Amino acid sequence: MSRLLACITFFVLIFGSAVTGESNNCSKGANYFFPCINYVGGFSPKPAKDCCSGLEELNKMAKEKEGPENICQCIEDMAYVTNVPFIASRVQSLPEDCHIHLSFPISISMNCSRV
Repeated sequence: MSRLLACITFFVLIFGSAVTGESNNCSKGANYFFPCINYVGGFSPKPAKDCCSGLEELNKMAKEKEGPENICQCIEDMAYVTNVPFIASRVQSLPEDCHIHLSFPISISMNCSRV
């Protein structure tokens, strides 16, 4: 039931940002991070391939156009709307578990204005 609620909330977030005219790039960022929810929420023992490839895409977005602050804010917003508590150790180990070096820090206590 909580997964269904998280999925519905996610799609409301995506639809809501399109309706209000917010940047579609945050929707993309949320879409890239969404497959990681099962891992960082403790529902899966390891990150899915889609999670790792999404993390790689987020890294590209942060380097190329969006900047790490915007990516951080998208992930933070997604964590809020999905209402899935992220496990700190899983969030911090995500880059290592996916064999990716991120160009921005990731943790549950990120301050996006300082990324």
